[in-house]
Amino acid sequence: MPSVAGMAPSQPRTHHLSLAALCLLATAGCLPAAAGSPAGAGQPLVLSVTLDDTVQPVSAAHVVRGLRRANEIKAQAVLLTINTPGGLESSMREIIQAVIESRVPVITYVARSGSRAASAGFFILLSGDLAAMAPGTHTGAAHPVMMGGGDVSKTMEAKIENDSAAYLRSICERRGRNSTLAEAGVRQSKSYTETEALNGHLIDAVANQPADLLAKFDGKSIKRFDGSAASLHLAGASLQSFQMTAREQFLSYLADPNVAFLLGALGLL
Repeated sequence: MPSVAGMAPSQPRTHHLSLAALCLLATAGCLPAAAGSPAGAGQPLVLSVTLDDTVQPVSAAHVVRGLRRANEIKAQAVLLTINTPGGLESSMREIIQAVIESRVPVITYVARSGSRAASAGFFILLSGDLAAMAPGTHTGAAHPVMMGGGDVSKTMEAKIENDSAAYLRSICERRGRNSTLAEAGVRQSKSYTETEALNGHLIDAVANQPADLLAKFDGKSIKRFDGSAASLHLAGASLQSFQMTAREQFLSYLADPNVAFLLGALGLL
């Protein structure tokens, strides 16, 4: 299976964690996520979930758990803030599947200024019910590559590229986005600034802050992935943060490629 950010789509856990690291997991804390208390009566609630990491099993599990929580508390929307260089295809698809299946509308948002939604992040950004970017951000560069840079036959490379392109086209067509520009991000590794993405109908808005974004989308009617219609009521919304548990933070640190390399080297020694 292909990757979308130069990382292998799926690999044994031992590639990420050494035996010593696995032993440490037993001592890692597992604190409940801080989703905040429900909003006051009549006040809409927007749950804020952040993907500020490579797209890998730990970050994917956090996002999926946040979306599940939003559905449990019947939030008005989820604000999924993205800043990622990309990551594993399998984890990317797990996040997108959760976004598509969420009964609560999901707003994907590349922020703060200087952030990016590259490679796998490009797919996730375009999968949202509504998509937005902050000024000074960029997205794209989503051509699939394999971990390790090994040689791949032209036939296999074409299959991987075509599969990724078709997957993104299917998402964009259901979301009403520019599938031609989206596909160029896969086949030609095109990247787009927030202005280019907005003018090219890849995203729905550019906003400096979450509050600005919620104000732009208040009262907006949207078409869900299944074709049903919904309307967002975000005026005066309470924005509550859904945080990683201590265990997820620890595992995410270990999943960092630099840390994984050092652990692997120590294991060999």
